[in-house]
Amino acid sequence: MAPKMVREEVVNALVALGIDLPPGNKMTEEHLKKRLSRALDCAQLFSQRLPSATMDPASLSAWSGSLYAKFTPGSVMESSHLMSLMQSDRRPSEERDVFYDMREAIACLGHVFDQGGRFIVLQDEGQMSAICVRVIDVLKLNERTPVMILSYDRSLRSSMKPSMVQFLDTHFGRGLVDITTSVRGQQLLLRLLSLNSLRIPASYKPSRQPYEKDYRLSFLMPTGPLSMTDIGTMNEEKGCELCGGPATKRCSACESVVYCGKECQSEGWPSHKKQCHALSKGTWSTMRFQSQAAAMPMFEGHYSANINRYTRSDGEELVAENHAPLSVNSPPPPNVHANRPFVLKIQSNPVSIRIYDRRRSVDLFLMIYNDPVNFKKLCEATSTGFRGIKCYRWAKRVSDWELSICLDRKLAEDPKW
Repeated sequence: MAPKMVREEVVNALVALGIDLPPGNKMTEEHLKKRLSRALDCAQLFSQRLPSATMDPASLSAWSGSLYAKFTPGSVMESSHLMSLMQSDRRPSEERDVFYDMREAIACLGHVFDQGGRFIVLQDEGQMSAICVRVIDVLKLNERTPVMILSYDRSLRSSMKPSMVQFLDTHFGRGLVDITTSVRGQQLLLRLLSLNSLRIPASYKPSRQPYEKDYRLSFLMPTGPLSMTDIGTMNEEKGCELCGGPATKRCSACESVVYCGKECQSEGWPSHKKQCHALSKGTWSTMRFQSQAAAMPMFEGHYSANINRYTRSDGEELVAENHAPLSVNSPPPPNVHANRPFVLKIQSNPVSIRIYDRRRSVDLFLMIYNDPVNFKKLCEATSTGFRGIKCYRWAKRVSDWELSICLDRKLAEDPKW
């Protein structure tokens, strides 16, 4: 078998997926791989599509329609970047991240299937590493989601398995399709295939070719960029700031970071002290906010969707959120942060202020006619940020509808939002 992803490769994959890692982090390779598995599940919307955590192909019907069209979800940000390249003389960068490489390989598998291909080899340009794939079936998970059921195996050229040699000999010249995929793209794809392989019940036993004795069964679903909510949740639930382990010790001065113990806290102090001093010495103002319908009753009964640069181009993320109509009687948002500080995005226009966290667990409004004094304070803060209309600040939950915000201290750098 080809070598598994080493720590540096796992870190690069997490960064490509949008996951923040503290400078000089000491997270174990095992912990990083768990985070990578969780991020890959977010990328394939696993919890929304398969809440039972298993997928039995025998219970599904056949998919009809283009697979490639479904296997190429991007994001608003990616589409915008592509359009800007098309409208300029700039050439696209040849440097692509590993997550993009993997998604491109999945899209190519969909295209090959649409063209009638069932036997596929994904290999790098130097033909040193390859994954052999046989597409068993493409089934319908729901009206929007196809599932490709496949068997796969991988080897290095220097130690090619007899089963892989037989696969190539059997299908060469008879419908075998070759897809060029980088070694790192293959490694991340294998990580995803291995993750999904565990979710197929042992009772599912499709017919196999003789060379497939050692092949594993797995499946692929449309896989795209992580949503802002997923990125925000994963970046906040990271455990110890330095090693990622179970965190039990919170910084007593600012309460914004947690550590597993004194050793990590001492080692992390040089990179944390600037933020700590800013928060502990900042001025915090308590303000009362409202839900969107309560702040703007004209939207009562309407639906609202949070569309941003991370929103998937296929719309699956918005469908999965299952929005309810806006109501003036909406309950307060859940307090997922307890009494801990968290980062808010503040957006202003001439009559309203909108605040929300990266997880969208808090998404509230303040109107100028309800609280002109605090409205002015928030506008003064946003004037220091992007185009004078948005900024980021630390906040704490005070009550159901009240937040305390540290307005006079900017973040060291704008977060990935």
